[in-house]
Formats: sequence, structure tokens, C-alpha cells
Amino acid sequence: MDKIGNFLGKYFVPGLLAFLGLILLIFSGGQTTGFKLGSIAILVVGVLGTLYVKGTIPAKAQIFVGIFVTAGALLFVYLDYDVIKSRLIYERKVERVEKHVVQRLKDIRKAQIAYNREHGKYTDNFDSLLHFLKEGELTLIKRLGSLPDSIATEEEARELGLIQKMPEGMTEAQVIAEGTIVRDTVQADVLSYVFNESDRKTRKTKLYVDSLPFVPFASHRFEMATAQIDAGGVEQNVFQVIDPKPFAKQFKVGSLTEASTSGNWTR
Repeated sequence: MDKIGNFLGKYFVPGLLAFLGLILLIFSGGQTTGFKLGSIAILVVGVLGTLYVKGTIPAKAQIFVGIFVTAGALLFVYLDYDVIKSRLIYERKVERVEKHVVQRLKDIRKAQIAYNREHGKYTDNFDSLLHFLKEGELTLIKRLGSLPDSIATEEEARELGLIQKMPEGMTEAQVIAEGTIVRDTVQADVLSYVFNESDRKTRKTKLYVDSLPFVPFASHRFEMATAQIDAGGVEQNVFQVIDPKPFAKQFKVGSLTEASTSGNWTR
């Protein structure tokens, strides 16, 4: 029993270092060079310590090599920490940039959909899009009341004179209370309609209308293009907006080959 205790007392620390270094080296796949070198250094210190305990190498040589290797291991640990820290900083920056880029592409998509609704096509020009947002109006159809069960279609109701424009001097509540059916055309300010209160509650970044053409945290602009494609025998207008010089992943919205206004982000 004393022999086992003696053995463990002599070889425990260097053996533990050698084992730890070996384990770290085995599982160092995908890690940085500094991490791998640090693992080797710990393994070497453990092996040297074991050899010294056995009396294979002289004490002076073991101490010199041990100090040298330990200093190297500490240096590699520091370098590895610095690499990991830099990586974390980079990943946080990527997350922040991507959040703003995706939100801006969503804003451009909303503006384009409104532009197409009003003009029957998309625009490939940011100046036109900004002018539409700030100065334009959307034509909306307001409808109050419901058709009687005996009337099948709005066309039939219109022929019978049941559908009319908003009566002057009447409120919406009065119209509904009297059973009048109103179908009227109204104009709405584009900016306040598209980026309404609901949008403000769900968006992740602030809206800066004049900044829509520009990629956030960069000095270049988005590239925007439009086209007409055949979708199931029907000519459809399409648009695409893309970041030509992405910071990390390249994001885009829309497509020039499919009738889609989806973006390629996942969140």
C-alpha cells in the first residue's frame, strides 16, 4: 500500500499533465494552431516530468526544458485566448450588421410592393422609390357594410343601387348602423400607410427613409433590378435587391427568375 501511495505521489502530477495534454491534442480538431501547440506543450511538460521522476534525465535539464516549455504553453494559451476573443468580437459584429441589412431589405421590399400596387410595376430606381415613399399616395378601396343574403355579387348590388360612395355628413358608424353599403376610393399617404404603427412595433432597427439605398455600416449601395418573366403563362413583374459587397453572408430579396418577393435570410 505504501508503495502504491509512493508511486502515485511521485507520478501523479506529471502523469496528469501528460494525460491532459494528450486528451487536448486528441480533441483539438477544428481548433486554432495555438490551441494545438499549447496541447503539445502541456504533453511535453508531463512527459519530461515523468522522465525526471524516473531519473532518466538530469534535474537541471528537466528544469530548463520544463521552464521553456511551460513558458511556451502559457504563450500559446494567451494567443489562443486572443484568437477566441477576436472571433467573438467578429461574430457579434456580423450579427449586428446582418440584423440591419435584413431589416433594410425588408423595408425596400415593403416599398416595392406598395409601388407595384399603385403603378402596376416595380421600379429599378431608388430615386423613384424614395420620391414615391415621401411624396406619393396610395389608392385604397374602402368598403363598409355587407351584402344582403339575397344578393350574390357586388356587381348585382351595384346594378340595384345598393353600393354607393360615402354619403356626405355621415360617419362610418352611422353607415354601418343604417345598413348602407359603401365602396369608395380614398387616397393614403404612402409613408405612413406602409410603415405604420404595426411596422414600428415589429421592426428591429429604426427606419431612415433616405438611407434605404445604402447598405448599413458600408459605403456602397444595394443593387436593384427589375424584369418581366413568364410565370405559368402569365407575364409578371419581378424585382431583386442584393448587397453586392457583403460583410459576411450575401443577402438579397426578390428574384429576377421567379415570381417571389422572399428574402434569403432565416430569421
